[in-house]
Amino acid sequence: MNMIKKSKKGAALLVALWVLIILSLIVGSFAFEIQLEAMLVSHQRKKFHAEMAAYSGLEYARAILDQQANAKELEIEDMAEDLDGFMQAALFIKRGLSTTSKIELDDSTFHVTLKSAEAGRNINLLVRGEWLEIFEMANIPSTEWDTMIDCLEDWIDEGDLHQLNGAESDDPFYQDRGYPVKNGPLDSVEELLLIKGWGEDVLFGKEEDEESDAIFGIANLLTVWGDGKVNLNTATADVLLSYAEYEDWELASVLEARNGEDGEPGTLDDGIKDLAEVGADPSKFKLQSDFVKVTSVGDAFGNQYQIECIFLLGEGNAVVVYWEEGSVKSHENTR
Repeated sequence: MNMIKKSKKGAALLVALWVLIILSLIVGSFAFEIQLEAMLVSHQRKKFHAEMAAYSGLEYARAILDQQANAKELEIEDMAEDLDGFMQAALFIKRGLSTTSKIELDDSTFHVTLKSAEAGRNINLLVRGEWLEIFEMANIPSTEWDTMIDCLEDWIDEGDLHQLNGAESDDPFYQDRGYPVKNGPLDSVEELLLIKGWGEDVLFGKEEDEESDAIFGIANLLTVWGDGKVNLNTATADVLLSYAEYEDWELASVLEARNGEDGEPGTLDDGIKDLAEVGADPSKFKLQSDFVKVTSVGDAFGNQYQIECIFLLGEGNAVVVYWEEGSVKSHENTR
């Protein structure tokens, strides 16, 4: 009898242990799910704060664009009232210059950059001779030039007649990829990647190898916005050097003139005021822009959200003609 009682007690203890183990697993599973949900909620909250900061930056930029038409020529003493640089930013946009602002909010920050969307050469308006200038600067093999230009013209023009070295929709290149030529202007620089004869090496460059020389990507020289004239106050050195007439000494004079009489960038006298100052061709260059690119990045607890827009300036309020947004990066922060 004692052995039976002991056996029953042992079995009951074993069952009790199994029940405790199962309950522990259930409780642990619930705790893990709760912790996971808390992490997800925290992440979404931080992402939301970053997104709202980016939208705040965009509205800040919109206010600058709306104010720029009325921006006055500020005096040094005015800057005491311009603590966040808003007035100076509006003046810089009026002059065709770039400007960047950083604003601290309660639990987030936004960085907003405004610069000309016409600081590059407009793909849709370049003629053959201008393309040759760009190709030569980028070190693209001359054997590819005619094919690239003709294929680009066939992509843009409305007809279906082939250029001598071009390709229309019936070309195996497009048939294999399952799309026709556009028969219209390009909407982005990256659209060049869809065209026969063009590729990532041309747009983004490649290093020298045993078979070929290095190619310097041309994507940063190009745009699809504007009337074809390049904003001389914001164009990069590479863009200016893509013009055959520009030499190093001429480039140096342009960059020096941008900094104003004091020679210091970011001060109130910045900007070329007249193309004649640097002997620039008014048929190729201008000093103000009709299209402005705004990039607003909101940052909250290590999460970043970016909005990129193109605004068309006019007599009234600035109008958005291009919009793209999304997360830049997201990582956990101990805060």
